[in-house]
Amino acid sequence: MTLVSTAFERRVAPGRALAEEAAPIALACRAMALRFARGGRLLVFGDGGASADAQHVAVEFVHPVIVGKRALPALSLSHDAARLTAVAARRGFEEIYAEQVRLLAAEDDMALGFSWDGGCADVLRGLEAARGLGLLTVALVGGDGGGDGGAIGRSPAVDHVLAARSGDPCVVREIHMTVYHLLWELVHVFLDQPEEAR
Repeated sequence: MTLVSTAFERRVAPGRALAEEAAPIALACRAMALRFARGGRLLVFGDGGASADAQHVAVEFVHPVIVGKRALPALSLSHDAARLTAVAARRGFEEIYAEQVRLLAAEDDMALGFSWDGGCADVLRGLEAARGLGLLTVALVGGDGGGDGGAIGRSPAVDHVLAARSGDPCVVREIHMTVYHLLWELVHVFLDQPEEAR
């Protein structure tokens, strides 16, 4: 039972720390709602397991599981192996998201990047390209204890940094899942009650 208790204990502090992120999460959601209201789209990306999270986020926005919630335009830049490998072969792996952002993004769009440790160079480059085009940028990162979210968390290219306070990649992804469900839910709150977004 000690191993089981330890597994649960590793999740307690990061889960509690998430409650302290209520204001930053709400601000990110408000900014996203304003962009969606102007016709913006959400471009989402991440590496490895986070690429699956990017797909999950895109599906949540495009096909809401709650009846009556509006569908919102979102696109995962992580799911097309042919496109990713073509960009990587021509421009290098660090450009796999930046190249797509430069090609696909419009000014009112948003970029949401995932990195469990804040150190994914390709995710950072994607966010930098997005910021350069005037997109709203949001990063879901991790960081041990009071960490700053790595290079992504420190980047001036990121408008909203939402950090899971853990150095354990499994726990970070679990916290990220909760955060992006909150993003989805609160974006709809702001869209359904525009006076809250002012």
